[in-house]
Amino acid sequence: MIESEKSSRRKQCILDAVIAALEEHEYTDLTIEDIAIHASVGKSTIYRWWKHKSDLVFDAFKEQTASVFELDYNASLEENLQQQLLKLSKALHHKIGRALLVVIAEHREAAGEFFKLYLLPRREETRKLIQRAIQQEEIKADYPFELMLDTLYGPIHYQIIFFNHAPNADYIHELVNLVLAPVRLNNVE
Repeated sequence: MIESEKSSRRKQCILDAVIAALEEHEYTDLTIEDIAIHASVGKSTIYRWWKHKSDLVFDAFKEQTASVFELDYNASLEENLQQQLLKLSKALHHKIGRALLVVIAEHREAAGEFFKLYLLPRREETRKLIQRAIQQEEIKADYPFELMLDTLYGPIHYQIIFFNHAPNADYIHELVNLVLAPVRLNNVE
């Protein structure tokens, strides 16, 4: 077997072990030892690729959600936003998502890297979707879309962090309708 294949399999096993370990422990109680035991590897193997358990959580979250947030350019902006927010709610309410929120709160530098490398590219994809909606005359062109995106994502985080509750499809439908109302060119819901 080629060494990179073996390394890739080991990394995947370790990331799977992070998720399994988080089923048993909260992030604050999670240790590299727990992960090593779940992955059947030594701690040194883990430290070869990751410096801290927060890095493992970021990578495990990215791995678990790799295809979750893909947009459908054949669907409307409203449909895409509803699907994306529903998937985000479920991902953040899962143990790995909740651990990610703790990491973001506790590790400012790591949070900045996560935003730059993971969230920002997804936000760019959503901006492209907004541009497409403008071109198709679904929504107005003169609107503070950065604020709109923050307004959409903020309540999801709020519900999960403060109420330990993943918003359901009805909540998300109402949220998207509320936020899109000022930008719609027609009054269709």
